[in-house]
Amino acid sequence: MGLGREEEVEIHNPPRFMPGEKVCATRHIKNDGTYPGKEIGERLVRKGDAGFVRDVGTFLQQFYIYAVEWIDRGNVVGMRARELRSLDEVSTLATAECTDRSEGNAKMKVTIRRTGNDLSAYVAKKDLEEPIVEVENEGLWGGFVVLRNGWRLLLPDLPQDTQLPVTVEAKKVVNDAAQRKTP
Repeated sequence: MGLGREEEVEIHNPPRFMPGEKVCATRHIKNDGTYPGKEIGERLVRKGDAGFVRDVGTFLQQFYIYAVEWIDRGNVVGMRARELRSLDEVSTLATAECTDRSEGNAKMKVTIRRTGNDLSAYVAKKDLEEPIVEVENEGLWGGFVVLRNGWRLLLPDLPQDTQLPVTVEAKKVVNDAAQRKTP
């Protein structure tokens, strides 16, 4: 007996997306009854929404299911490969079709701490900790920092002798390509 219209067994090949990869939805996704707390038919993800793959699992020993955290919605939805497009590997034209609606000057509480010689930022609301890979100002405060996942955060102007760890209200800023310096 065949597998119907989907005869390919995806799990015979490696997953198309890996945890940490930025992706966007290629279609609208509605609740089919498997997402708790939402009505059946309620939209969970909009076409063009951007998110990050958190985990990769399988379904029916046939398909990969990608647990994607949709940043603007604060939820995690299981997605099939055909419903996603990588933003890490696509052209600028394809990226323009995808939007991260959480972007824009979103304020968030961020804890900055030192681990050895490096700095990291923890965003409790997203349960996200990322190393800081670029700092605009030598003194850290009053400028931008860039996290390993690509987020740009504008930190408040604090005294240079501020002790770490410290929790501050930072602004997540994106789509500022005109302000970015290119090496």
